[in-house]
Amino acid sequence: MADAGTILLNATILPDELAKELFGETCSYTPSAASEGWYYKLTNVTTSSVDLIAGSFLQEGTTSAGTNTGSSPDAVVTSDTVQFLFIKNTGFDTNGTTARTESVYVCFDAGTAAYNLTDAIEISTGQSVGLVLNNTPVSNIHAITAQPKGAGAGSNEIQCIVAAIINDE
Repeated sequence: MADAGTILLNATILPDELAKELFGETCSYTPSAASEGWYYKLTNVTTSSVDLIAGSFLQEGTTSAGTNTGSSPDAVVTSDTVQFLFIKNTGFDTNGTTARTESVYVCFDAGTAAYNLTDAIEISTGQSVGLVLNNTPVSNIHAITAQPKGAGAGSNEIQCIVAAIINDE
């Protein structure tokens, strides 16, 4: 079985007068089936809403299982379900060297991701998000770049680190 995905964080919340510091908070998911595996990709999120996840598994099942020479890991398909998702907006464009300020907007309902979508998650430059999801199909997770704080459409692609534990349905 692939190793668990775990995110550790420290947070300060509430106004300064009431500030509460939280240390060692976790978000984690441990694969529960041999059909679950890791996906990783340095993904160029575009100015058009498309599936965030596409490609092949990094590794499926037990960590000792390998991929035979001359073959490839299984492809991720749109009906596979995401159990754990990590996304980091690197703040760079597709060449990985030109700094950009666009945010990445992600939706999980198979709709069109957009900067003005009320249920989109915004990931600002240099920020990341980690989520445990409830069997969310790959085809439901869409992403797009746009201006920060919903100020308008984006004009640049942004490189994101995308890692997930996916159930190969």
